[in-house]
Amino acid sequence: MGSVFRRLLRFWSQENSLSALLAILVIRLFVMIPTLGGGLLVVMTSDTILYLILLVGLCTMLRSKSLMVLFSACVVLGAIAHNAWLLLDLPLLADWDFAFSAFAILGTLMVTLRMVYQDGPVTAHRIRGAVAAYLLLGALFAKTYAIINYLVPGAFNVPAALIQYYGKTGEAFYYFSIVTLTTVGFGDITAVTPVARSFVMVEALVGQLYPAILIARLVSLAVADNMKG
Repeated sequence: MGSVFRRLLRFWSQENSLSALLAILVIRLFVMIPTLGGGLLVVMTSDTILYLILLVGLCTMLRSKSLMVLFSACVVLGAIAHNAWLLLDLPLLADWDFAFSAFAILGTLMVTLRMVYQDGPVTAHRIRGAVAAYLLLGALFAKTYAIINYLVPGAFNVPAALIQYYGKTGEAFYYFSIVTLTTVGFGDITAVTPVARSFVMVEALVGQLYPAILIARLVSLAVADNMKG
């Protein structure tokens, strides 16, 4: 068991882990929840896998020990709050779940961007890592929207059909966040309060600038490296 864990840690310290992270995020965001809904088993299984990946990634990729302890604690506390909320039906833990999860995703986003833009040749793994960071941005905003909607009920106008399908866990905000990040939105979920609207506008702006500047620059650097080689 120890050797398996060490191999796992070694893997997540390498560039090819960025491709694995992208694959996991794609499955989590675009396959499991959208197709299977917000059932308890689906949500807990997919989130537990995601928490484990976040924890291992943070433990291997963060150079600062204090930051590693901070963000890893957020992962563990987020997982505990999340599962306790769902299993024991304790809605008071919902805001802690959203908050700790948001900090955990923020930490993973930071270490992913550091690996992507560190010195060295631009590889396909780094480009995939940049796309993974883009999806992590969407996940981070989704958790932020869930926090806002929990603290200010009615901050977002969510159709009853989406609430029924995705359940009470805030999974509908993943859909809304990705749509806002990549387009101007479909209008089925709308921000109502000023704070919610501000965050939505920020995400829409980031969603346009990130691919145009950061990912495009990575691709151009990769092409330049190939021409030199």
